[in-house]
Amino acid sequence: MFCCCCPRSSTEEETEPLLGAPGSARQHHLSQPNGSEQKHGEITARRVGVPDLDERFADVEVTFNKQYEDYKQMEDRRKTLLHRYRCSPGDSLSKCLKKIKDEHDTHHIQLQLKGYDFSLAVTPEDTVPDKLKRTQENVRELSQAAIAVVSVGTKLQELASWILKKEKTLIQQVTEAAPTHQEKQRLVGNLQENLREVSRAKEQSLQYRVEAEKLLNEADLLSGVTP
Repeated sequence: MFCCCCPRSSTEEETEPLLGAPGSARQHHLSQPNGSEQKHGEITARRVGVPDLDERFADVEVTFNKQYEDYKQMEDRRKTLLHRYRCSPGDSLSKCLKKIKDEHDTHHIQLQLKGYDFSLAVTPEDTVPDKLKRTQENVRELSQAAIAVVSVGTKLQELASWILKKEKTLIQQVTEAAPTHQEKQRLVGNLQENLREVSRAKEQSLQYRVEAEKLLNEADLLSGVTP
C-alpha cells in the first residue's frame, strides 16, 4: 500500500522509497582497485507505478535486508569468538575451537550438530565458567545467523533473476503505466535504480550465502571429530 500525505517536489519524488525512508538503510562503500566504489549494505526499492512490480521490488528489499542483518550478526559473533580466544582474523572455526579447548582444558568440549544447527556441548555442565557460557551462547547465535543467511539464498536469487531477465519488458510496463511524460521519466529512473540495487543484492547475497555455507560445512566436519 502506498500513501501520500503531502505534495513533494520532483527531487523528493525521484528518491521516493517503497518501504520507509532511505535514511533508515545502513550502507557503506568499499573502494575498488580501479578507484571506483561498490556500495554495500541494505537496499532501498523505489516506487515504479506498477503494483505487481512494486510488490516484487519490495519483496527483494525485505528479503535481502533481512539476509544482510543476519550476515552482519554471523560476522559479529564469529569475530567475537576470534577476539575472545586471541585468534587471528582469518582463523577458521577449527583453529578457534582448538584454542577454546586448550583454554578450558578441565572440561570436555565438543561441537555438536542437530540438523543444520551446531552448538558447543560442555561437560561437566554444573561447573561451566562464565566465559565458556558466553562462548556457548555466541556459538549458538553464530549457528542461527548462518542458517538464516543460507535459508533465503535460493528465494532471493530466483526473485532477482526473474526481474533482471525481464528488464526490457519492465521498462515498457512502467512507460505505458505513466500518465505523463514527466512521470514516465521519473518512474523509469526509479526502475533503473531498482534494477541496479537488485543486481547488487543478487551478487552480494550469493557472497553471503557462500560464506555461511562454508561455516556450516566446517561445523559439520568438526562435529564428527573426536577430541
